[in-house]
Amino acid sequence: MNASGWVVALLLILLVGIAWFSWVRFEGEMPELEGPEALVVGTSGAQLDIAASDWDSGLRSVRVTIVPGEAAEDGEEGEAPAERVLVDESFPGNLLSGSLRKEHSVSLPLDAKSLADVESPATLRISVRDWSWRGGFGGNETLRLVPLTIDVDPPRIAVHSGLTYVRQGGSGSVAYWLSEETARDGVRVGDIDFRGYPLPGGKPNERIALFAIPIDADPDAPVRVFAEDAAGNTNEAGWSLVVKAHSQPTGRVRLSHNFMQMVVPRLAPAGASAEPAAAFHDINTRLRADNEKTIRKIIAESAAEPLFSGGLRQLSGSKVTSRFGERRTYYAEDEPVSEAVHYGYDLASFSAAPVTAAAGGRVLHADDLGIYGNCVILDHGLGLTTLYGHLSRIDVKVGDRVEKDERLGLTGATGLAGGDHLHFAVLVGDTYVDPLEWWDAKWVETHVASNLPQAR
Repeated sequence: MNASGWVVALLLILLVGIAWFSWVRFEGEMPELEGPEALVVGTSGAQLDIAASDWDSGLRSVRVTIVPGEAAEDGEEGEAPAERVLVDESFPGNLLSGSLRKEHSVSLPLDAKSLADVESPATLRISVRDWSWRGGFGGNETLRLVPLTIDVDPPRIAVHSGLTYVRQGGSGSVAYWLSEETARDGVRVGDIDFRGYPLPGGKPNERIALFAIPIDADPDAPVRVFAEDAAGNTNEAGWSLVVKAHSQPTGRVRLSHNFMQMVVPRLAPAGASAEPAAAFHDINTRLRADNEKTIRKIIAESAAEPLFSGGLRQLSGSKVTSRFGERRTYYAEDEPVSEAVHYGYDLASFSAAPVTAAAGGRVLHADDLGIYGNCVILDHGLGLTTLYGHLSRIDVKVGDRVEKDERLGLTGATGLAGGDHLHFAVLVGDTYVDPLEWWDAKWVETHVASNLPQAR
């Protein structure tokens, strides 16, 4: 090849290289942006978290501004509104090599006081640019417009219920109205929250909540209706409420030799102590606590309308053999080996007696449940659930709708049971309450139904 041919070849190689380089630098991959879809700033403020990245030409800038009103996308007609700049960061680079900054995150606290002059609703305009040659060498831009609401007004609460009597270990209900939709609302007893639900048949923002006073709670603990809106603004309201103190019963339970030799090994985990008393204590504490955590997960979502009507039904022909809230001490060979609180009623009938639903509801659990053996849990709506333990047979499955008195299974001695009986428990929210109240139709009428519209 002569000299001119080499020159032509070199020029072609140079042109191809320039074309390839230009094609690379004109890359059209938009920067990636992770951030909120909407943001609400309340009295407690809010946090704006942004993550930007560009793995091709690198990041050029991240800019966040507040635009009054509902901002338009770039390119749409209309006068550009005044902006308040919150973030304006640029990263080193150039049009030839781009930038080595491939990722960047922003965590910006937003304070309602500093935004007091911003008219709500407003818009957060988040712009991320890279070092591409596109856009007139201005780079690719990813733009996100995030609705911004500034709300420092707490929800207003009006309690509809009148004077309410409730006792330790008991429960009640309250009807109330809120000025707006909330993120959370209900009744707070001390530091325990009971969820509120839409009042069946009520007007918009009318609510009802079942609540309980734990058997071991301080009777003087504050009981208040609470509400928290999407901005985190909170409010509380009280009403005429009388909490009656109730002494917690105690009991002694003797563990027979047969029980220690036959029942305890059945529930003891692999590797547990071979000494029966130590194994029983492990079951009665660790396994019991694990089972209670499982129960709280099972009952976490309750129907928003009542599935029950009137009082709950006690097991037909049954005799109460232990009391609710009994603080038990367990003895083996006259030596105390463990303690626990019994949060239900033991109901004795004949062997393998039919166990029926105390009220209409939906089956949440129908399987083995540790110390409760074969167990059925029903949801009755508004946070009310019932538990049926130690069954010898289960006749329902999860998801079934059952009516009051419909058969769930048969009594038995599964789990941590020394003989054939039914362990029956009632929960309001996450708290066990005395079933005796709920078995009383008159009590249900005055303490629960009276807060439903049809009973007003």
